[in-house]
Amino acid sequence: MQSSGLLAHLVTALGAALLGAAVALRLRQPLIIGYVLAGVAIGPFTPGIIGDTQAITELAELGIIFLMFVIGVQLSMRELLRAGRIAILGGLLQVAVMIGAGYLVGRALGWGHVESYAFGAVVSNSSSTVLGKVLSDRGELDSRHAQLGIAWSSVQDISTVALVAVLGFLSPSSKAVGPLIGKAALFFFVVVPLSFWALPWALRRASALRNREFFALVVVTLALAMAGGASLLGVSLALGAFLTGVVVGESDMAHRILGDAIPLRDIFSGIFFVSIGMLLDPAFLLRSWALVLVTVALILLVKGAVTAVIARWMGCSTRLAVLVGAALGQSAEFSFLLARIGFEEGALTAPVFNLLLSATVVTILLSPMVNALAPALLRRVQSRRGSDAQGGDTTVPAGIEQHAIVCGYGRVGSIVCGLLQQHSKPYVVIEEDLRAVESLRAQGVTVVFGDAGLPEVLDRAQLRTAHLLILCIPERMAVRRALEHAREVSPGATVLARTHSHEDRVFLQERGADEAVIGEMALALELGRRALHRFRVEPSVIEHSLAVVRRSLA
Repeated sequence: MQSSGLLAHLVTALGAALLGAAVALRLRQPLIIGYVLAGVAIGPFTPGIIGDTQAITELAELGIIFLMFVIGVQLSMRELLRAGRIAILGGLLQVAVMIGAGYLVGRALGWGHVESYAFGAVVSNSSSTVLGKVLSDRGELDSRHAQLGIAWSSVQDISTVALVAVLGFLSPSSKAVGPLIGKAALFFFVVVPLSFWALPWALRRASALRNREFFALVVVTLALAMAGGASLLGVSLALGAFLTGVVVGESDMAHRILGDAIPLRDIFSGIFFVSIGMLLDPAFLLRSWALVLVTVALILLVKGAVTAVIARWMGCSTRLAVLVGAALGQSAEFSFLLARIGFEEGALTAPVFNLLLSATVVTILLSPMVNALAPALLRRVQSRRGSDAQGGDTTVPAGIEQHAIVCGYGRVGSIVCGLLQQHSKPYVVIEEDLRAVESLRAQGVTVVFGDAGLPEVLDRAQLRTAHLLILCIPERMAVRRALEHAREVSPGATVLARTHSHEDRVFLQERGADEAVIGEMALALELGRRALHRFRVEPSVIEHSLAVVRRSLA
C-alpha cells in the first residue's frame, strides 16, 4: 500500500507540473510560474484535486538536491573564489541590514522582540534554487551576475546556521543549540574538506569500470548521500548538494556527471516548485493583502536595493550591482526552513508564519518578471545618474580609427584579444569587472570601464571610427542594445556577436549583425573540421563543406 501511495503522490505532483508547464509555455511565461500555480491548484486551500502536501514536500527534496547539485557542477570553483570577497562581506552585511529592517517593521506592527527578529531573519535570506532556475531559463547561468549571485546566496545559506542558533537562544522553548553548532562545524570543517579527496577518488574508480549505468548510479548516490549527511548535521539539503556539485565539478568527469544529473534535475525541480505552490492559501492572501504586500516589498524591493547598494559600494559596476540585486530579491527554501523552525520554537505566531509563507511564494512568482525588467530599470538609473564610465580614468586615443572594440574580457573575449594582439591589430576593450580593468590597464591595454550595452560607453570606445564591434558578453539584452546603437551611429562597422540560441542568432542577424556565432555550433564546426583533417580530406574541400553547413544553418 505504501508503494502505491508513493506512486500516486508522484503521479499527482508530476501531472500538476506537466499541466502547469504546458500552460506556461503556451502563454510564453517561465516554467517556474506554471509549476507554482499548478501547486496552488492541487493544494489543500483550493477545491478540486488535492495532493498530499507532506508526501509531495518529501519528494520535492529530491528536486532541491538535484537542482543545487547541477548548479554546483556547472559553476567553476575559480569563479566562486573570485567572487569570494564581495560575496562573503556583502552577503553577511546584507543579512545584517535586512534583519535590522525586518526587526523595525515587526516592532512597528506591534510584534515582540523575538518575533520581530525571526521575521527579519526569514526575509534576509534568498534562494539559490530560485536564482539558479530563473537564470538558467534565461540562459544567463554563466554570466558574471549569476556567479556572484550564487556565491552571495551561498553565504546567506551558511549564515542560516548562525541565525537558527540565535533563534534557539531567544525562543521561548530555548532548546540547546550547542549540538547544532557542533554538528554544523563538523560538516564544514571535516566532511567538506575530506570530500575534496574522497568524491573525485570514488568517481575515478567508478569511471574505470567503463559502465555508464554504474557511473550514473554512483553520481546519484553521492549527491543524495552528501545532501542527506548535511541534513543530519544540521545543514540544509540544498547547501550540502551545492557544495557536493562544486567539488565534483572540478573533476575531469564533470561533463559525464552533468549528463546523468540534468534529466533528474529537470523532473524533480518541477515537483519542488509545485510543493511551494501548495503552501499558498489564496484566502489568506485576500484577507491579509496589505501585510503580504508590505512583506513582499521588503523582500523584493528593499532587499534587492540593499543588495545592489552593497555590491556597488564594494566595487561592482552599477549594471552588475542592479542585476545581482534583482536576482536576490526573492526568498524560498531557507526562508521556509527558518520560518518553520521559528514557528516550532514558538518565536513566530501562526498568522506571521502564514504571512511569511505567502509573501515568499509571491516573490517566487514575481522573480522571473523582476529579472526580465531589471535591464530596463538599469538603463533608467544609468541615464539619470550617468554610467560608471563617466568617472573612469580611461584614455582612449581621440584619433584612433579602424580598430576593434571587444566587449567583455571573459573566457571568449580574452582569446579574441590575444589573437588581435598577436597580429598587431588595434583594439579597445569594454569591461565592467573593475579588477579585470585594472589588470588590463597595468598591461598597457586600452580599456573602458562600464556596461557595453550603454551608448555612452560604446561612444567612449570611439565606436564611430571603429572597424569591428565584437560582442563577447553573455547577456543577450546587452548584446541587442549594443547592436542597435552600433547600427545607428556606425552603419559601416562590422558587428560580430556571441549568442546562445538559434532564435537569438536570427534576431541579431535580422537587425544588422554581420555574424552571430552560437557557441555550440562553432564547436561542432571546429570538431568537424578536425575530424575531416584526420581523414586527410583536402583543406579546400573541408572549407567548402563547412561553408555549406553554415549556409544551411543560416
